[in-house]
Parts: sequence; structure tokens; C-alpha cells
Amino acid sequence: MQTIDDSLFQVSVDENGAKVAHLISVTDNYDYLGEEGTKEGTAIAFPVINHDNDWASKMPWTVVDKGDTRVSLTLIDTPKSYKKFPYHFEVMTTYALEGNQVEITFFLKNSSHKEMPFSLGFVLPNNWPTEEGINKISLNNGKHEIDVASTDFKLNVEEDHVTAFIDEIKLEAESSKTFALNLTLK
Repeated sequence: MQTIDDSLFQVSVDENGAKVAHLISVTDNYDYLGEEGTKEGTAIAFPVINHDNDWASKMPWTVVDKGDTRVSLTLIDTPKSYKKFPYHFEVMTTYALEGNQVEITFFLKNSSHKEMPFSLGFVLPNNWPTEEGINKISLNNGKHEIDVASTDFKLNVEEDHVTAFIDEIKLEAESSKTFALNLTLK
């Protein structure tokens, strides 16, 4: 478990799946993912959401950069993943804490000599009342609030979670792209 913090919040990231396990307010020790934390935490889906080839949850992530307020983890293809998803890829996810915001960036690199189709998703567990806006979803339980915002991802409220996803796009051969998602904690 990797932990980053500032004077307002503490974020714990599990290397298994590069998922956020805890989002804790330092002032009142409140965990936005549940008083006891959540067993599932957030989830990252790549290259396909709800599919057997969701390498983000099945393959090991490696911590490649760590500071007080940021941590970066990377996922790189393996011979086993290449057999089912015939592309050489790298996904680097960075969690950066600045004040009351957690910026989550996804750097995707296609190292193959051919175009790579993929989907990318981020799932935030939720059982709070929600309000949807353009490029933003607000979750509010009265005393605490989370705003999920992005211009890169399509945001959606499901029964017990919020999804941010980019569905069925293609990354040119030997190229890379960065996608961003922001969580504002109140």
C-alpha cells in the first residue's frame, strides 16, 4: 500500500490494481470510501471494461515514482497478456494530491507497430445521493462531498458506483496519450 498526504487529506493506493483503497480527511478522520474503507476501493479497467482481458485488475502494477503528495504506478504488457491482447502497451497512473483535489492521470503508450483499440475506465464506489452536471458528478452525504470531473472521460452514475470511461477508441502505432480525472473532496 502506498500512501500520499498533505495537510488536508490522505490517499492510500493499493499496488494490486492501482486502486484507491482510502480517501481520508485529516481534519475529522473521515474515509470517503467508507468508515472502514471498502474492500474493493476504486477500480481501473484497461483495455476493455467488463471483459476477460481487463489487465488493469489482473496484472501487477509497479511503483515508478513516489513523493509526499504523488505516486505513479505502471502496468506493462507481458507475453501472457500479448497472447490475448496482441499489443505492446504501458499504462501509467498517477495520483497527485493538491489541497482538496486528487488529480488522476492516465498515460497510455502504444509501443506496437499497429493501431491499438482500447477502453479505459475508472470506477468509484458510491452509495451517496448524486447530482449530475456537464462533465461533473457531485456526491453528497450531507457533511462530506466528492465532485468527480473530467473533460476526457464520460461520467455516469450507476446503482452503486460512478464510472468514468473512454470507450472503444484507438491509439496510433508508436504513440501515447494522457487522460485526466479530478476528484474534489469537500
